[in-house]
Amino acid sequence: YLHLLFLSNMKTIICDVDGTITNIWPIEKSVLLYMTDRKFERDIDIIKLSGISDTYKIFLKFSNQKMSKKKYTDFYNQSFSILWKNGALPALEKYPLVNWIFANKDKYRFVYATGGQRLETRYVLESLNVAKYFDLENSMDKTTCRFSKKTGIPFRKIKSKFKDCVLFSDSKTDCNGATLAKIPFILVKPKQNYFDFIL
Repeated sequence: YLHLLFLSNMKTIICDVDGTITNIWPIEKSVLLYMTDRKFERDIDIIKLSGISDTYKIFLKFSNQKMSKKKYTDFYNQSFSILWKNGALPALEKYPLVNWIFANKDKYRFVYATGGQRLETRYVLESLNVAKYFDLENSMDKTTCRFSKKTGIPFRKIKSKFKDCVLFSDSKTDCNGATLAKIPFILVKPKQNYFDFIL
């Protein structure tokens, strides 16, 4: 009973994924190269550096196929699955927050909120060896919530289950969404080393 009471009173940490615990661009780039027969490697990097981060928009710039967003998402997920099955996905950089999660795995409940695909996010968490510390069932991705984080809706869904929560994200847009959901946030810098937060 005391253990269940402790779990119910635990503060929940909502983690953004890309830019907060790792950089997922190497994965996205690998999938895009597979989808475009590796014809535009240099050009894809240039587009990314120009500030376009939506992989669908990048894909449309180089593909002869003018497909819908839904068909693109299906194609992306299929391509990702093939690369994962073949062991062809790149290794991921572990940002310092990953070590903080491990050090505090018994102190907080962890969920993620991402605009990315579920399969891709699960791969990231497994690759960083933190999937087992996350409440995957109550996390938010494109599969579980079609609304972007800037609307605050994914955060409200999490807050409806876990009242005492705080967001960790490197995105000001995410933090604005958390404000709409009346959730406190900590704006982190990618690769930030200091995570001895008083929560």
